[in-house]
Amino acid sequence: MNERKGGGPQGGSGSGPGRPRGGRPGTVTGDMVSCWLCSHPVSQRALFCHHCGTVQPPQVLNPFTRLGLPVRFDVDLAVLERQFTGFRRTLAPERFADKGPRERSNARAHLDALQHAYDTLRDPVRRARYLLDAARPPAAATAAPIDPELAELEAEAAGALDAAALDRLANRAARDIEQCILDLSAAFRAGKLDSAAGVMARLVRLEALAATIRERRQRLPVGSA
Repeated sequence: MNERKGGGPQGGSGSGPGRPRGGRPGTVTGDMVSCWLCSHPVSQRALFCHHCGTVQPPQVLNPFTRLGLPVRFDVDLAVLERQFTGFRRTLAPERFADKGPRERSNARAHLDALQHAYDTLRDPVRRARYLLDAARPPAAATAAPIDPELAELEAEAAGALDAAALDRLANRAARDIEQCILDLSAAFRAGKLDSAAGVMARLVRLEALAATIRERRQRLPVGSA
């Protein structure tokens, strides 16, 4: 999947990778919560209290905010990886071995929440589904459009018996998946949510078909043509 890569690190306040060093640095705009230990106000995105430095429990955040990324379909995968790696390093269990059970538990909970956010944003289907669910109520979901071309491809794959045919179909499915990701990007940029939903439905079927083709290809006898 050829998504955009590269770019520099994301900026942030007290919530980004790295522990605050004394004082009370600037916080993100938004609601504040109270530190569980000292009761001072803490940004919902903060890993550590800006006043006493203790590890805070993770709050309910969208995956983009949790990883310090803009809320949009076009995700820079290199920056996503860099952000996740930085947070994971900051919250490594060995860094909290001498802390109390609550701080160790909070650090583990942050890691679990960050892993879920990372997995959601790394996968274009999960990312698109999150954005659509966040933008539209469930009742607004539209039925998957009829797709004769995809149905024909699925039928052809079901009848393919040799490695050459399966490889050809796998390459075609991979090209179609790449095109779906481009189409999703264009639909989200234009604010066309119904179009994005239709493309996502096609992408889900294509990825399932690609997985089926790979499984059937692997089951063929070695050296079959």
